[in-house]
Amino acid sequence: MSNESFDKFLLKLFERTSDKGQISYFNKYDIGKEIGLLDNAEIDNVVKILVGDGFVANHEVTDSKIRITDEGKKRLENNQI
Repeated sequence: MSNESFDKFLLKLFERTSDKGQISYFNKYDIGKEIGLLDNAEIDNVVKILVGDGFVANHEVTDSKIRITDEGKKRLENNQI
């Protein structure tokens, strides 16, 4: 899996978040499929790594829901993805 998958995933999550203007949770599988990841295990792995890096947070109750963190937003701003 390439860094490009992580960057695309984070960018897509950020795009959805910016439309809402507040902390919002989104389905990780929908986002993964939008960027071309078809395998749920691959999507889970991308999210696990992004959570571990502090760029994404899981919903406390619903495992399939995630949100971007402030660190994730900073990464996008610093890397200008």
